[in-house]
Amino acid sequence: MTTPVRFGLFVPQEIADAGLLREIAQTAERCGYHSLWVYDHLFNYPTPGNRVVLEAFTTMSLLAAWTQTIRIGALVLCDGYRNPALTAKMTATLDALSGGRIEFGYGAGWHEGEYRGYGYDFPPVATRIAMMEEALTIITRLWQGGPATFEGKHYRISDAICEPKPMQQPRPPITIGGGGEKLLLRAVARHADIWNYFPGPLPEYERKLAVLKDHCATVGRDPATLQQSLLVPTITAAWEKEVRDQLEGAKQRGLLWAQGNALVQGTPDIVVPRFRDYIRRGVSLFILALPNARDLKQIEFIAEAVMADLM
Repeated sequence: MTTPVRFGLFVPQEIADAGLLREIAQTAERCGYHSLWVYDHLFNYPTPGNRVVLEAFTTMSLLAAWTQTIRIGALVLCDGYRNPALTAKMTATLDALSGGRIEFGYGAGWHEGEYRGYGYDFPPVATRIAMMEEALTIITRLWQGGPATFEGKHYRISDAICEPKPMQQPRPPITIGGGGEKLLLRAVARHADIWNYFPGPLPEYERKLAVLKDHCATVGRDPATLQQSLLVPTITAAWEKEVRDQLEGAKQRGLLWAQGNALVQGTPDIVVPRFRDYIRRGVSLFILALPNARDLKQIEFIAEAVMADLM
């Protein structure tokens, strides 16, 4: 069965303005977006510097309280920042209180500066991925069963109880993002319901997808059970001059993705075919990062001029 095409929206976390965040969330919900997303950074990213960055779980809780139907997710929660059993408890609570609307994105972490700055150890990438896999084992056991015990190399729990359980059963959907071909994509095949990547040259995406399918075969999984999502920095407007102005503004604000090949930019007649290229390759969820998500008219324009053509 074909999964319908859906669109999510990254919520800006560099503003401590609850009223504006509520407007963004409710506008996206009214316009038919599937989900709202936050990142799990402790320092501002991708714009460096000493700026506001809202904590992920706190922000997700408010987004859930302000909305009724739109789903809420993190892309992705960093394993190294919270004990996995506590992460399971926090997510289960939020899923229960939101009426079963949580998308659970989880990752091994990569931002060494944040780790060091907040006093966390920053082990090698292979160790971080191993820790993530142990954490996901703990989290899913706590969500699905009674008292859970696990003794791993990095984490352990003993007769741990997680109540309430998530409303979504057997569990909230698990998203893992990234493209490391040896370890990360193997972890996706083992643990994820959704794989997240970013746009770029189509041959590169096709290669990553082929590697992922090979890992699925190795672990005995049907790759058709794994959904694909794409994190898409997007600049679009009715006129090319507006696109250029938005791009220049993003560069001036230091948005790193504004200068990368992951950016999808242009008028709708240009960007819609880019999305279709990925739909043909199995992508069913596009999570949009906008240069100025505070602009409610931009959220509405994309719904009318892009989403309506693809959903």
